[in-house]
Amino acid sequence: MDEASIFQEFDRLESKINGLIQQCETLKRQNAQLEASNSSLAEELLQKSEAEQKLVEERNLVRSRIDGLLARVNESIGTEQEQEEEYNIE
Repeated sequence: MDEASIFQEFDRLESKINGLIQQCETLKRQNAQLEASNSSLAEELLQKSEAEQKLVEERNLVRSRIDGLLARVNESIGTEQEQEEEYNIE
């Protein structure tokens, strides 16, 4: 192998190494972007989960209040029916 061939081989290896370095830097940038995106999506998911939990709690509160109102209405209807029965018996 003569000196020119050796330099050509070094140039070829240097070119490959530079390509690998560029590819590595590109992958590092992409990885950083993906990590930022992942972090953003995780935060968004957390916020949506918290909002969903709040809605579930509000729905349960509304349901409980409606059940209470219905119980009062039923109790009132029952009381009225008892009073009507008392008046009809006498």
